[in-house]
Amino acid sequence: MDPVAIEQPLKILGETIGFWVQTAVILLGAGAAVLTIVINGRLSRQSIAHNEKLSRQRATIDLLLTQRTDMNLIESKKAVGVIHNNGGDFTALAARDKVQELARSHILSIINNYEFIALGIREGALDESIYKRAVYSQVMRDWKAMKAFVMELRRQNQIDTLFQELELLAKRWDQHSLKCDA
Repeated sequence: MDPVAIEQPLKILGETIGFWVQTAVILLGAGAAVLTIVINGRLSRQSIAHNEKLSRQRATIDLLLTQRTDMNLIESKKAVGVIHNNGGDFTALAARDKVQELARSHILSIINNYEFIALGIREGALDESIYKRAVYSQVMRDWKAMKAFVMELRRQNQIDTLFQELELLAKRWDQHSLKCDA
């Protein structure tokens, strides 16, 4: 009898081609899964950053709209505008004996408002670009007029950090003033 010759499968590095095809498919699938995870991670981070930016912008716009209807702030701005236009002495209003004066209260109301906003900008809760474009001239005019008031309050109370957020914002804006788009 004639023995039947059994064909040996083709082997590469000691393994069959089927083994290598199966291994390649598994490795490609794992690579595709890792690539998908990396891409999704990047897209998620971009989406989160974009949503945070939109939230800051929305918060800033809401703040600006609220300020336009805040009657106490509007009254304070009018009163301080009168003092400013009449060449009033803001430094004198910082004196301890002026604590009960309404003008001083109006000044503090405005400065506290700016300090809160400057802090929000510094901490990233508000969008500096939008706020700067909306109120740059007003903030810089008010800071220049009320800076001596703030410095006198710091001196009297021996608190160097009093209204520092506003001062830092004003200094930054002074160094990088708003430019005309035209």
